[in-house]
This record gives sequence, C-alpha cells and structure tokens, in this order.
Amino acid sequence: MNQELELSEQLIDEGFTPFGEIEELTKETILDKEIFEHIFSIDNQIARTTLIVKLQEKARELGNIRSFDKLLKAYQTEFAQRYKQQGSNTIQFTQPPIENLKCGKWECQDTGVVKNTLGAGMIPQTIVACTHPILPVERLINVDSETEKIKLAFFKDNKWQYITIERSMVANKSNIIQLSDRGIEVNSENAKDLVSYIADVVSLNAKEIPVCRSTDRLGWINEEFAPYVSDLKYDGDVAFKDVYASFKENGDYEEWKELCRNVRKESKIAHLLIASSFASTLNSILGVLPFVVHIWGGTGAGKTVGLMLAMSVWGNPEVGKLVRTLNATQVALARYAAFVHDIPFAGDELQTIKSRWDSFDNLVMYLTEGVDRGRGKAYGGIEILKEWNCCFLFTGEEPITKATSGGGVKNRVIEVEATEKVIQDGNYVSNFVRKNYGYAGKEFISNIPKQEELQQRYRDIFREILDKTDTTDKQAMAMATILLADEISTDLIFKDEKLTIEDVSKWLTSAKEVDVSSRAYEWTMNWISQNINRFKENDNGEIWGKYIESEDICLVNKSVYSEALNKAGFDYSAVIRIFADRNQIEKNSQGRFTHATKAFGVRANYIKFRLEPEKSDIAYEDSYEQSDLEDLPF
Repeated sequence: MNQELELSEQLIDEGFTPFGEIEELTKETILDKEIFEHIFSIDNQIARTTLIVKLQEKARELGNIRSFDKLLKAYQTEFAQRYKQQGSNTIQFTQPPIENLKCGKWECQDTGVVKNTLGAGMIPQTIVACTHPILPVERLINVDSETEKIKLAFFKDNKWQYITIERSMVANKSNIIQLSDRGIEVNSENAKDLVSYIADVVSLNAKEIPVCRSTDRLGWINEEFAPYVSDLKYDGDVAFKDVYASFKENGDYEEWKELCRNVRKESKIAHLLIASSFASTLNSILGVLPFVVHIWGGTGAGKTVGLMLAMSVWGNPEVGKLVRTLNATQVALARYAAFVHDIPFAGDELQTIKSRWDSFDNLVMYLTEGVDRGRGKAYGGIEILKEWNCCFLFTGEEPITKATSGGGVKNRVIEVEATEKVIQDGNYVSNFVRKNYGYAGKEFISNIPKQEELQQRYRDIFREILDKTDTTDKQAMAMATILLADEISTDLIFKDEKLTIEDVSKWLTSAKEVDVSSRAYEWTMNWISQNINRFKENDNGEIWGKYIESEDICLVNKSVYSEALNKAGFDYSAVIRIFADRNQIEKNSQGRFTHATKAFGVRANYIKFRLEPEKSDIAYEDSYEQSDLEDLPF
C-alpha cells in the first residue's frame, strides 16, 4: 500500500477529509458535490466504505440521512453509467492486419487487451482478456454447411500469426481454452473475458470485418469447382492446407502435353491412369458411384511415377502433396477422401496397410460407399457427415481383390496388372512433373460439355461396352466414365489417339467373375476334385460323401462342406439357393437342399452336386444384377 493511500486511510480514521473535518460539516455542506466526487475517487474499497460510514453517521446526527443516502445512490448510478459509456475505443495495436477496428470498452495496446470496470463496492478494476494482441480479421461462411468460422490474428514471437476456427470455439469459455494449443495465451482465468472481447469486436465491426465464402474441400460446389473460384477461401483442416495450395499451375504446359502424348502412346496403363484422373470429376454429374482403379505389379514397374503423372493434371504431384501414402488409419483415409471430394484420391503402396484390414474388401466397400460414419466433436456436438464422389487411383504389389471377394467388391474395382513398365523412364518423368503441372485440370473443368450432352454421350459409351463385352453394369459405368473423360481430354488437350473399348476390355471383370455363386461353384468343383478319395470307399481316412460316377453326381456331407466353404471365404447360405436355381444341386422330394441318405453305410445330410449341371432357366447374370439402361441415374 503506497504512502498516499496510507495517509488517506489515516485521515479518514481521524475524522478528516480533503475538504475539512467531518465534525465541522453542516446539514448543507455534507450534501456538497465535492464530497460525493471524492468518495468515488477512492480506489480502495476499505477506505471508501469507511468514509461513507462516517459520513452517514454525521448525516444521521444532522438529521438529513435520507437526503444523503439518496444523493449517494444517485452518484453511484452516475458513476456506474460513466463506465458503461466508455465504448468508443479503437484498437491501437502496432500495424494490425485491419486498421481502425472499434473495440468498445476494451483497451487494445501492444501489451495486450484489457478493460477497466467496476468491481465489488463500485471499485474500479482492470480485467485482462489476453496478454498479447489478438483480434478477429475475417468471417468465413461455408458454402456447404452454411456454418460460420472466424479467422483470428494474434501477435506473438515478433510476428502476426493466423488461425481459422469454428465460431462455437470462441463463443464458449470451455472451448476457447483449446486455442492455447495454437499459441494463444488463454486459460481458465481469462477464457470468459477473451470470449467477451472477441464477441464485442465482431459485433462492433460488422461492416469492417470482411465476410467471405469458404470451403473445407475441393470439387464441385453447385456450378463452380474449387479451387478454381477466385472468391472462395479454404477454411478446412490445417493438415490439408498445403494440399489445397498444391492445386496450382507451374512450369510449361506445352512441354507437359508433349510428354503426356509420348507416355500415352507407349503405355495403355499410363493412358488409363490419366483418363481416370479426369474421370473423377464427372462422377457426380453422371450419377456414378465412386470406384477404384488399382494398378499392381512388382517393384520397378513405374506405378508410382504413373500415379504422379496422372495427378500432375491438377497440381503438384509430389508424394505427400497430391499423391498420398496409404499408410493411414480408416479415419484419415475418410477425411482425405471427403477433402478431395471430386478430384481423384491418389494412394500409393496399398500393401502398407494390409495388416490393418482382414481383407481389402472392407476397405474397398467403405471407400466406394462415398459417405463416412457419424462422429462426435472433441468439444461437443456431432460432426457434419462427410461425403465424397471421387475415384480412387491406387498402386500396390498385389491385387486388391481375391477369388473370394464379394460381387460388390469386384464390381467397384478396375484392376490392372502391370506386366510391363507403366512408365519407361521413371526418373525423367518424375522429375519433369515435379516442375510442370496443374494446367490441364483447370482447362478440362472450364470446357466440360453441358450436362445433357455429357449424359447422352455417356449412355452411348455405356451401351457399347455392354454390347461388346460380358462385363457387369457397374463395371461398365466406371469404364464408360473413364472413356468419356478420355474422349473429352483427347479432343481438348492432347489431340492424339483416345482409348477404345478394345483397349480396355481386358481390364473389365466379366459377369461370371463378379458373380460370387459362380466362383463358389467353381471352387467347389476343384475342392471335390482335389479330395476325390474322400468320396470313395477307403480305409485310410474320413469319408465326406460319395462320388457316383455313372450319374455324374457327388454326395457331399453338408457339415464338412459348409465348414470348408466358409474357410474359403464364401458364405454357405448366400450361394446354396443359387446353386439350386441353376440346377447345380438337386433338391430332395420336399424341396430342401440336403438329402438324408447313406454314403457307404453312413447316414447324414448330404448335398447332391451335379458335376455337369443341366442348363438353367435362369442365367447367372440375372441372379444378381440386370443390365437395364432405364435404371441409369438420368
């Protein structure tokens, strides 16, 4: 306590005030304005209260205590109002990102953000919202969710730094504490005041703080395509900020086109990758579901370089930029897919995540569904459900599907084995596309034909694929999209030879290969052949049934068969009925799939397989999917 305050308290205790002794006050002078102004000039609550009590005792003695208390209350109101009216301050930070912002009652200096207010007993006190400069500089309205984010600037470590966060984070004292992880000095003591300060500055500067449209992803936004929209800003995950910035032009476009022409001429696989890169942006227009193009083969085939060339269509294809490693969790893969949205997801080295999945079937189905599962936010609420409609360009050293993969998985993957080099001079091409990229994607988006024309041409290609191959509808949909994109990009950009159905037919899975029950029956015939001794009378082991050569029939123990079938990756219940529909098994007299009979004297339930089934009235294609152009999405 300083000497001035000690003297003030001593004088009050002894009955003195700066305007004379209290005992000498009269009925008139005790109500003097100077007395009340002096009362509220005292910052120390004890000293002020002591003086008020002594003056009230004197006023009671003089018989005008009611008048004194009324004036005291009036001066208290005036004093409080005087603080409330202190709202014309402006931010005084040195070289702030935005000049002349109003901050109301807050005082914004380079030493921090403070506010003088009245505490208990009408005593002035200083509230510290932040110990360094900080201010809102931009409001961002997301075009998808219509939610608002705010961009904060704060001065620390001798430089202005920026962070974009959701409004809800700076609207709650519990949430705003998380900004301490980003370097802002906020804790449980000043959190409430920092929330109040930011809210005041935003409301006082509705016209001064710019409002911008924003997005947290790439791809189609109504008729526009991010990032090729000048007034659209990125407000998404910081982890993808560098990727968003990688979508730009660099180097020589004409030299890039010439390189692509040479590569397309040398390698149909590289040509397919480039076409698939363009095709990803057509999925949403055509109503095609996401699909996978997987290039697999031994090391040194140039698969990664081919992926880089395909992604140089859009921007910097460096691994870690537009080409990503697949060594990531399911959540990370989904978030990145939602971020690229309509632009291809380029994932290298599929085998790096083999240990994380029982099989790649689950990964394929998850990614090609095009929608993530719901998740809660770290600081409350539920995240907006993420969606995507891109195609996935993957590379690896092994196939992504297996013989036991479900039909849904087979349908969603165009699988290409790289028996020859995808890129002949991988070192040269990889170095070239690191310096020359990003022009073709922008030109392609700017010149996409009108929707009606695009859809009609797609239908024509789709129908032609089904006429010339024995593939499925979904495989034809994916390949028609790729061929359509290749046709547009060839006419617009490359001016060379486009891919034909004959070029790509070898990569289309046939309807029989997609059909699970057909593959299960083929596996069954091989299994019976490999274990034929188990179906003949012998003294050397188990008997699993009976092979009746004269009738070309094999009785198979139902329990043994269902166990072996499930181990091979097929589901017994899913295929047995289709076997019956195709006359591949013979039903009993009650219409059941098993026969209670004897095989070499052993009674059990047996499935009676026809080793050369009669032609079924139901073709295998019809058992899972019909080719019907009327079911197309347009």
